[in-house]
Amino acid sequence: MGKFLHPIRFTMRMNPTKVLGSAQFVMAMLLGLCVPMLFLLLIWFMTAHIANPVPAVVTIAGLVLLCFFFSYVFVLPDDLTLTSTDRTLAIASKLFAHIRNGMSSEVALDTCQIILPETMASAMCITDGRQVLASWGEGSERCLPGQPVILRHTLQVIETKDASVFSRENDSEDRQFFPRMGAGIAVPLIVRDACVGTMEFYYPRMSNIDLRQTALASGFADLLSTQLASFELDRQSEASARVELRALQSQVDPHFLFNTITTIVSLVRTEPEKARSLLIDFSKYYRQTLSDSEKLTTLEHEINQGVRYINLMQARFGETRLQVQSALAHDAMDALVPPFILQPLLENCIKHAMRETKPLHISIASHLTDTGVEIIVSDDGLGMSPEVLEHLFDTRSRVDEPETITADGSIKRGCGLALSNVLMRIHLFFGEESGIHVESTEGVGTCVSVKLVGAPHQPPAPASALLHV
Repeated sequence: MGKFLHPIRFTMRMNPTKVLGSAQFVMAMLLGLCVPMLFLLLIWFMTAHIANPVPAVVTIAGLVLLCFFFSYVFVLPDDLTLTSTDRTLAIASKLFAHIRNGMSSEVALDTCQIILPETMASAMCITDGRQVLASWGEGSERCLPGQPVILRHTLQVIETKDASVFSRENDSEDRQFFPRMGAGIAVPLIVRDACVGTMEFYYPRMSNIDLRQTALASGFADLLSTQLASFELDRQSEASARVELRALQSQVDPHFLFNTITTIVSLVRTEPEKARSLLIDFSKYYRQTLSDSEKLTTLEHEINQGVRYINLMQARFGETRLQVQSALAHDAMDALVPPFILQPLLENCIKHAMRETKPLHISIASHLTDTGVEIIVSDDGLGMSPEVLEHLFDTRSRVDEPETITADGSIKRGCGLALSNVLMRIHLFFGEESGIHVESTEGVGTCVSVKLVGAPHQPPAPASALLHV
């Protein structure tokens, strides 16, 4: 409870908006009192035929000074306007940094502390439409996180999705929160045409609310709504990536399955030890394929999965037809990488690069770089034409491709589809700076380079709501 009780800190914090408002009020009082008196005094000096001109000069100077201060405070010169603009941009930048991962109670409190000093309000709170997320300012100790939303004006804004300026002068029921505040502004937080919460500003009197305050409230609500909408899109993109990857994992290709089992069965009598070894590889291969795809794994783990796949393919085609060599840096084996990024590259080599009779040579290399890890898979197979290479990641161009059986006995789905899925996982764990580079020459071969930049991050679990406590 003490965490939200900061009346001294709040009242002593400099508020540029309130300072400007106070200056304008003082200048208005000075103009209203002093200007008529100075004019009367000047007229008296002129009509009284006083020989000494000093009083008249002083009176005129006073009028000039008042006019100067009036223009400075009310008209606002360019330098003051620029300062206000810079402050607004800084506030927007802070809000974006805070809300990029959604709105929790802690983030909501930070948001209140950033926004409140830029308004004339004495207190504010943020709700998620069901309960209070955070409050700040005078009387915030009576509006704690987790309290249900019961105020009439809040419920009205949630229902209508329209901003509301309200008076609390004769509403004793609503005075249980921020009891010394006599008026307020409530604005909705809108994401995809749905009200996901409210932002409320409270003032001592209704006279404290003007067009500037309502514009500020709406502007800050729009900023938060935009950032929450961006967070929602990112979350949906991650959820889509997870769903698509799970769907791919669940697709057990029957042709690959039957051909591999047939190969193992054919070796049971002639080479039982080899058949046993292949059966173990086959079991581990599918166990890993169907395992959790949302956790990072080590490069060594990925290499082992690729080796299992190669062992199964060599048993089918023979070691003379399919030859693999590796150049793996030992210090890169512990590097964390996204799961299922190497095996699809090896699968593409066999599906799309293998010739009818000539052997296929595949090379696997990995090493640490100045920025992260690089994995390279190359072959001396059929290669690709410039036209195919140009649209390699465009999976839509292969939707109507006829279904054919590839060299490894599986169904051909397009090289671009596998690469797109690998790229999707890379972006999910490492961001947009990491990616895949492909070089290929028709009749010569293909080289696929996977570059992972920086430290990986574990994607957050899908949230149940944009705003949550």
